[in-house]
Amino acid sequence: MYQTKHWSKIAIAGLVLLSVVACGKSRSVKISDSNVERATTPAKLPADLEKLWKNRQNEQDLRQALVGLEKFALENPQYADVKVLLCRGNYLLSDGHLWLKLTGDADTDEKVKEESIQYYDAAVTWCEAALAMNPKFRDKVVKEKLEIEKALDALGPQDIDALYWRYASLAKWSRMVGFTTLLSNRSKFSAMINRAKEIEKTMGKEYFYSATLRYDAASNALSPTGDKKLADKLFEEAIAKHPNYFAVRVLYAESRLKGNEDKFKKQLEFVIKGKAASLPEIEADQIVEQRKAKKLLEEL
Repeated sequence: MYQTKHWSKIAIAGLVLLSVVACGKSRSVKISDSNVERATTPAKLPADLEKLWKNRQNEQDLRQALVGLEKFALENPQYADVKVLLCRGNYLLSDGHLWLKLTGDADTDEKVKEESIQYYDAAVTWCEAALAMNPKFRDKVVKEKLEIEKALDALGPQDIDALYWRYASLAKWSRMVGFTTLLSNRSKFSAMINRAKEIEKTMGKEYFYSATLRYDAASNALSPTGDKKLADKLFEEAIAKHPNYFAVRVLYAESRLKGNEDKFKKQLEFVIKGKAASLPEIEADQIVEQRKAKKLLEEL
């Protein structure tokens, strides 16, 4: 069994730090200059680590899974899929488990928010490490010293997991850090999602339960200048396409329906009463969304 440690205590080998300058708070982009060939098949994780990941709806299991996954990734750097799991796992810890600990009390929440920022940053870092497995992309960023968003044309279908989850993690990191940082990174979000849409066309199918459609809905819902009616239309469209994907309903309720108690309750009660196992590949994530829905209802 892996012992729980803070993610930052484990060094990410072979990473080159490239400074990112923005009007808001900046972070360091970590892109590997190591010429490791990406594996063509998914990693086979140890059974105990696989079990921890499967049970990531439990915070302590997820924390232990992250430690084990980091160790595995460092020892087996050829597996981009493990780096993506680390990105998603750090994201879930912050967006799910730590979010559930927020109380509304500024002093109490401050420590939780500080930890959330660290885990979102770790998520972005691991997605960047996964993107660096693409040699054309890596050369553009490391050798040509282009910003990541200027090198996205080198990415293809095999990179969409890391691309999308980097966007999601960077967006949540930016929002948590503050409004100025969020504004300064908006062009980065658009660049990543636009490239994801282009890759979707290449693939001939949508990615991860209408992920880019959810982006369009959320960006309009959360932006002060966004089209709120369009946001509602897009949220409803995303729900119609994937009615059992709980996260979109929770996001819709939280971002747009707090002023409409009936619709707010309808969306969240659907989540709470729904079957998380209806989407078995993300059952654990679905369970966390059910807890978030319950919290939002209790706070109404």
